[in-house]
Amino acid sequence: MRRGPGNTAAGRRSRDRVLQASLDLISESGIDGVRVAEIARRAGMSSGQVMYYFTSKEHILLETLAWCEYEDTRHRRAVLQQTTGAWRQLELFADLYLGAGAADPSWILWTEAWARAPHDAQVSKFLDDLMRPWREDLAAIIDRGTQDGTFRPRRAAGDITLCLCAMLDGLSILHMHQMPDLPRGRLIELAITSAQVELTPLAPQIPGHLAAGPT
Repeated sequence: MRRGPGNTAAGRRSRDRVLQASLDLISESGIDGVRVAEIARRAGMSSGQVMYYFTSKEHILLETLAWCEYEDTRHRRAVLQQTTGAWRQLELFADLYLGAGAADPSWILWTEAWARAPHDAQVSKFLDDLMRPWREDLAAIIDRGTQDGTFRPRRAAGDITLCLCAMLDGLSILHMHQMPDLPRGRLIELAITSAQVELTPLAPQIPGHLAAGPT
């Protein structure tokens, strides 16, 4: 982040306008439809003003992803705190993790960033930092479920967390790029079935399945 106006209240508002404009364009047209000039027009700024706060289009896209993840983390932690029962929390986590479909702007940005990461160590670390709150929240669910006897993990919680997040990544990518008509309820069911294998000797009956979405 730049020093100066970008750290003032007015500067943060200007940055937020740019990031919201970027997010709107991605939702409407995908990455290829994002142009700095169009972002500036939608944000009510000049291209020069936009580039005062950001160094490049790639910088705008990465900051847009971070902005989305920050808001997602605040929302996720709020609703998880209001949800009781380890299995219910796990289902809700899976529902929040999975992409909404091919036009989901967060997942479009993740896919774009993943393509850049192998060639840029800074981007790779940036993405790992963005993923850490997801892994921490999942690990906390597993820990609580283990302590109250709901879960009996078959291996280290860190390994389970890594595997379940990777599985949810794969299901989201499949849903986005190959099978958009696959119901999200089915994706959640697959995720929970895999979690049962990791977390219980025998598959339990899970009440209140989220096939119709969280309540």
